[in-house]
Amino acid sequence: MHRNVTAIYRTYATADLVRQELKSLGISPGYIHVIPDTDNRVLTGDARGDHRYFDQLYDLHLPDEDLRTYQQSVRNGDYVVSAEVDQGQIERVQEIMRRPESEAYDLDQRSAEFHTAELYPHSDPTGRRIDEDRIAQRDPDHADPYTRSYRRSARLNERRD
Repeated sequence: MHRNVTAIYRTYATADLVRQELKSLGISPGYIHVIPDTDNRVLTGDARGDHRYFDQLYDLHLPDEDLRTYQQSVRNGDYVVSAEVDQGQIERVQEIMRRPESEAYDLDQRSAEFHTAELYPHSDPTGRRIDEDRIAQRDPDHADPYTRSYRRSARLNERRD
């Protein structure tokens, strides 16, 4: 079983700090995703202009009800950090991701805020390959208000820079 932990932050600086701490924990940079991975983006106010970020979120193979929350957060100027981790790292990763100084959002509140929001489609729904082994399911054994833990049968593809 493969594990993934995500959180949402208000600033790129915080998201990048979390990334650096996850790397120092020994997590491969290719399995740490910051979306969007820039501090210089221009918010378009138009979902079409944010599709590359939505596509990156789709690449995480998260459940639709959570994907909606992540999409709306990114659209509102926030940053998603997602890391694929070993089973033994989950508690430590959650601790890093939820520290009060890291400005993490309460994800249950965030989900309630966006529960009726539109789920934006992948920019190329006909070309999007769905691998059932990579579809994530929430992990109830590691519930936390500031992070979401997921499990899946297969690893995600390592991100290439």
